[in-house]
Amino acid sequence: MQGELQSSTIPNLFHELGAAQATGVLTVAGRSIRKVVSLQAGKVQFASSTDRDDRFNQVLVKAGAISLRDLLRALEVSLATHDRLGEVLVRHKVLKPGEVEKWLRVQVREIIYSLFNRTTGHWSFETKPVAAESIRLGVTGDIVVVEGIRRVTSWQRLSEEVGGVNAEFLATNRAAEMAASLPLNAWEKKLIEMCRTPTTLGEMCDARLADDFDVCKAIWALVTVGALMKS
Repeated sequence: MQGELQSSTIPNLFHELGAAQATGVLTVAGRSIRKVVSLQAGKVQFASSTDRDDRFNQVLVKAGAISLRDLLRALEVSLATHDRLGEVLVRHKVLKPGEVEKWLRVQVREIIYSLFNRTTGHWSFETKPVAAESIRLGVTGDIVVVEGIRRVTSWQRLSEEVGGVNAEFLATNRAAEMAASLPLNAWEKKLIEMCRTPTTLGEMCDARLADDFDVCKAIWALVTVGALMKS
């Protein structure tokens, strides 16, 4: 399985791989950056990246989890001893072991969600056993879809996916099940309720449940996972 990235490729891939309970490795690559996501029985487990901005030290500094001085000191030790940065930070009592695991999970999630803003490049999926990792997320493909589309920043992509204000949506027979199993906000669940009968995008925006930009992202996600359909 392979192809070129388009606007809806990444959301659809995570939904389809999850629904198929696939086990293997999804690779997304551009000119100089390669990101790899492993799935086990349809659940997303781990991710790695060659992007310097995805490194563990960047995650810690951006989140304000440690000071720059502590980071530079730990990086110096890590380079000299070839120990992992997390091990050095624990040894020097900058972070506790549980905090290292917490931020490693954040790093893995951010690598995955960053894929949702990719619209160019190449993707491939190889069915094979995946390596055992110390950090395993164990989240469904549809949860990744909902969280990932929330990170989309392009209005052009949203407008292409959901259509104009007259585009009409209807809840599917799986809507209640999806609403219960996904990390939806209260207002996102209200969007599903509104669509028990055919409802236009304009009507959902006029309800002022959230900003129009966020409403459009929620609709795109709900259509992708099968909770809504265009009527």
